[in-house]
Amino acid sequence: MSFDIGRWLPEFPIRETCLYLDHAAVCPLPFPVAEAMRRRVTEQQQTGYAKDEEWRNAELACRHLGAELIGCPPEDLSIIRSTSEGLSLIAEGIDWEKGDEVLVGDEEFAANVAPWLNLRARGVRVVRYPQPDGRIDPEDIAGRLSDRTRLVSVSWVAFHSGWIAPLPEIAELCRECDVLLVVDAIQGLGVLPMDLRSVGADALVADGHKWLLGPEGAGLMATSAELRRRLRPAITGWRNIRREPGSFFLHDLEPLETGRRFEPGAVNAVGIAGLAAALDLLSSIGLDNIHARVETLARLLTRILLAHGWDVFSPGSGQPIAGIVAARHPKVAPKEAADRLADRKVVCSVRQGSVRFSPHFYTTKGELEALDRILEKVGL
Repeated sequence: MSFDIGRWLPEFPIRETCLYLDHAAVCPLPFPVAEAMRRRVTEQQQTGYAKDEEWRNAELACRHLGAELIGCPPEDLSIIRSTSEGLSLIAEGIDWEKGDEVLVGDEEFAANVAPWLNLRARGVRVVRYPQPDGRIDPEDIAGRLSDRTRLVSVSWVAFHSGWIAPLPEIAELCRECDVLLVVDAIQGLGVLPMDLRSVGADALVADGHKWLLGPEGAGLMATSAELRRRLRPAITGWRNIRREPGSFFLHDLEPLETGRRFEPGAVNAVGIAGLAAALDLLSSIGLDNIHARVETLARLLTRILLAHGWDVFSPGSGQPIAGIVAARHPKVAPKEAADRLADRKVVCSVRQGSVRFSPHFYTTKGELEALDRILEKVGL
């Protein structure tokens, strides 16, 4: 049976106000996600803590639906507040020795650089490798691996260009050298298929507010059981330790062994309600359907821009596609181009000297054809 896009369009009220091509920044909330968050606020307003069991069910839904999306056991999942938090929990939890090395690309987003640079105070050396336009060549990593390398951290999809990292090849390199592989997946999870067990990465981190169609402040981190055993919880509290059933006293500190090991205290319950609804929405639509549509839309958008004379720096024909299309007009500065489009209710971003377009599955072919006409009208 063919995919019926019309069934899902009413769930995205943003379509009534603009052509939203900026999911690589912050997504507009689908109706079911916003409604789940409103319901959670109303419940606490009207009942206090009376529905806490239902709220815990939202956490369970995030673990099970998130595990299905990522390709790992639910016990490997941690609910985090941001990609930055997840990466920092890993960076601060490892027992580093002076002289240890971390490999990070030259064009990584700052969230996947700051936690590692912060380790310099502990004597850790951060080694950078070339990443032109966000592209990663495993050979550039292989040539910089040494006997002091302990971890490689990569983005699954380059935030500014949409190039997809060859994760299986990088993971194989890391396994051969007994090096940890950490993946910042925020620009891929929710669009690209992932099977973390097959890839062989040690950890994957992603906030929910981009392609997962969730709110800010609620995301997912997957860690292997082996990595968790090596990670000291950087933050401890009453929820990520073992306690006597029914008792809230504590005499000995024993961190949990599952992904809850990194969830120390009170959570963003409103955000988790939204994230659970978002993951349920993605599951209902089907990731295969989402990926196929986003790929088709990105390729169509690329052809439209090329026809108007733009230089496109994202993957093209014969290359795997995520949802990001980055391009530059030959005569009009990126900010000016984005401003002209914004005046016509087309929402996009400027990143690293390019205009970045990022449609999700609910964008229609007709809307991109309208963009084609808008480009002509605004001199782009």
